[in-house]
Amino acid sequence: MDDLASAFSGLPYFNPMMMMNKSETSATRRLLQCTGFGLYMNDISSKFAPPATRAPDLPPDAFAARRTIVDQVAHWCETNKSDSSVEWVPIMYLYELVKGSAKRARDWGHMLFTEPTLSQFLIVMIMPEPCDCGNYSHHDYDAMTKYQADRMMSLLTYLHEAWDWGNKPNWVRATYTTPNRSFKIDPAVLPGVNKSVTPSKGAPPIFHVTQESFSPTLLEGEIEKIDNVCTQGQETRAGPAVVEAARKRVLGSKEDRPDVGDAWMNKNPRECANCQLVKDKALLMCARCKLVHYCSKECQKAHWPNHKIWCKTASVTASAS
Repeated sequence: MDDLASAFSGLPYFNPMMMMNKSETSATRRLLQCTGFGLYMNDISSKFAPPATRAPDLPPDAFAARRTIVDQVAHWCETNKSDSSVEWVPIMYLYELVKGSAKRARDWGHMLFTEPTLSQFLIVMIMPEPCDCGNYSHHDYDAMTKYQADRMMSLLTYLHEAWDWGNKPNWVRATYTTPNRSFKIDPAVLPGVNKSVTPSKGAPPIFHVTQESFSPTLLEGEIEKIDNVCTQGQETRAGPAVVEAARKRVLGSKEDRPDVGDAWMNKNPRECANCQLVKDKALLMCARCKLVHYCSKECQKAHWPNHKIWCKTASVTASAS
């Protein structure tokens, strides 16, 4: 992908956001690509269609779970297309709000769907079976699912208000599924009504958040990275007063994150942007854009000819304009 970016970077119309990747983990980048290239160009259904080679970043059981969900949602849309105004399209799996924001297992989103107006979003979390240790925090799936809904609405709100991205976000709805449900989701989550919905008897809860009801969860460092991704994509930034108001609206703190068990607090391994090896140790981060990591100074230096095309910051761009 870096080689392609280098090849096209000299063209006057080149935009790094043109480099699409169906395995993209940054929700910020994918949302910008949805408005830039259309929703259906970002449909990831093909990654889970039979016969399929599983996504390389997912173990076989995780692949099967996501394929089950994608197939179920597609079947619901086909069955209800004459009665429903919503056509759910999967656009992401195993995602983080912006590259580097998922520092713990707790911070990853699992499946993200949206529809053609890009104003309604559906999150499906895929959870293991609860343990029998008696410690509820080890499987507080409700708290983690609600946290993901708040995180997504925080991101959508900031992108729309600070960067003039897309339509005004209407709502985000989130639920989860487990192996004992055969990874099926409650059909009650799928209709596109602009109000909270009641889950079926015995099903996991459904969290429905709007711009008026979400809890702000973005951190200062995450907002900085979001700004840098938007700058890479040459998005239009609002005026300073509007940006500051948007920041205040979505800014949270580390204390807002759910208090869960050790299994969800494991650090997330990172991949070196140059040698592409996944390392458990703390990697070096590009001090400028803060969006890529390296396992050594040698790798960082070797990768610079490719990375410099992408390495932009909103603060530098703003001061130069």
